[in-house]
Amino acid sequence: MKKNEHELFHLLYDCSYALNTPIVVFNHSEKMIRHFPDRFNRPPEVFRERFYKCLRDSKSSPFKLHFYSNIYYQNFFFYPIRDREGNFTYVGIGPFLTESMGQQRVKKLLVLNEMDFSWEEEMVQYFSRLPVVSLKQLSSIERILTTILPDEKESNAVNSNIPTNEVPDYEEFKSHYQKPEKTRHPLELSNQFLNLFRQGDIRALKEYRAFKANPALSLGNGDALRSEKNHLITLISELTRMTIDEGVLKDEVYSLSDFYINFLETQTSTESLSDLEMNIVQSFLSRLQKRSQTSSISPLVDRAKRYIFQNLTEPITLREIAQELNVHPNYLSGVFAKEMKSSITQFINQQRIKEAKELLTMTHYSLMEISILLGYNSQSYFTRVFKKQEGISPKDFRNKLQKFE
Repeated sequence: MKKNEHELFHLLYDCSYALNTPIVVFNHSEKMIRHFPDRFNRPPEVFRERFYKCLRDSKSSPFKLHFYSNIYYQNFFFYPIRDREGNFTYVGIGPFLTESMGQQRVKKLLVLNEMDFSWEEEMVQYFSRLPVVSLKQLSSIERILTTILPDEKESNAVNSNIPTNEVPDYEEFKSHYQKPEKTRHPLELSNQFLNLFRQGDIRALKEYRAFKANPALSLGNGDALRSEKNHLITLISELTRMTIDEGVLKDEVYSLSDFYINFLETQTSTESLSDLEMNIVQSFLSRLQKRSQTSSISPLVDRAKRYIFQNLTEPITLREIAQELNVHPNYLSGVFAKEMKSSITQFINQQRIKEAKELLTMTHYSLMEISILLGYNSQSYFTRVFKKQEGISPKDFRNKLQKFE
């Protein structure tokens, strides 16, 4: 630490209260030596491993403010300070949230991370005490911290290592990069497939299977699983762009894209990714096949649909949507039903069941977990809605799929 560490601690103390954000200080042995405010909200034990991992990662770039956001919806900064002997002191700012965490979101967190529900009550209490910081506030906090935290006397040392030309490793990669005959680049898609896909023609699936027979260049630096995941991310990005270009609602497409990118990262074999690939193409294709249904809707209904897609996994009511759009609920309900030929509640359930079918097809989540992920209050209600819409229970739907595998 600098000699005026007493002054620094006073600044951090003031900063914590002014920004309503917890600030902690760790020594070289990763032991917490200061925390502001005095009543520090210690995270549950299950969260601490990732917190300390970020602390250790930050030491690779001392005197630099590092921002971290983890799978538990927590956000925080770390600022590593290195003295002349090479010892570190770490200033941590956070954790904080960028949006509030209610009980329903806590349940989703537990499901997505395969955690025991015995953590639920402790996590709800923990998140209720964390500050919620907007993106605008986040930028202000970053500017303030950059100003008050000590920098390295030889501040040019970090910047002097930035190369002005291409990295030598890339030059070596280029010199050995050869595209073998009949091997495709991941950004290449056959013209026949593209034409059929844009038309929403089911024959695009057959064309893609034939096209996929040619192997693709590796994108995993020797790691076959990572290469396949990177290929799928590239494919999803391309299909997302084309689907939006063809007039499908952006929020629906982005929601589908985010779902698949997050889901593929949970896969542990190239075989499961191969099966997933065709599901991805088919899902995007099905959106194109239904695009004509959205071609003549009013701006009000379009905005209502956007709100629904953005909040599909949260409890949504007609009153909340109307309040967001600044219209009377009865008026919104009438216009929506006239243009979409269904009520808002029916439309929400249709979209949720569509997501449920994909979860039942591609994951091993239990019915209770799927109902939580889709924002239903109970498994029994989810089952009733599913059966009413599909004519079969979600359990029977999954069993029927397994018979054809």
